[in-house]
Amino acid sequence: MYKLARDKKAEDQAKEIYDYYEDCREGLGDEFFKELEERTESILVRFPKIVPIAYANRRRLTLKRFPHYVVFIIDETKKEVQVIAIIHSKRNYMP
Repeated sequence: MYKLARDKKAEDQAKEIYDYYEDCREGLGDEFFKELEERTESILVRFPKIVPIAYANRRRLTLKRFPHYVVFIIDETKKEVQVIAIIHSKRNYMP
């Protein structure tokens, strides 16, 4: 098992996405957070290496319902998964 660490930037991005979805429909932000937590806990903590490398050493986990990626790196020395960004899948950007 790996520890999960979230970059401040990634936390800010998640909050912005949450606020956007809450503005669209009350409760939708909570549904986004629920999926984000379920995916990160079920895959990143247990099996982070099944997620393919997207760019350099960065891996990109796709959310199922929402059009966002969780971008992360694996630190083997710390046995830690570091979430560095949460981005919209239509943006042409890799941190």
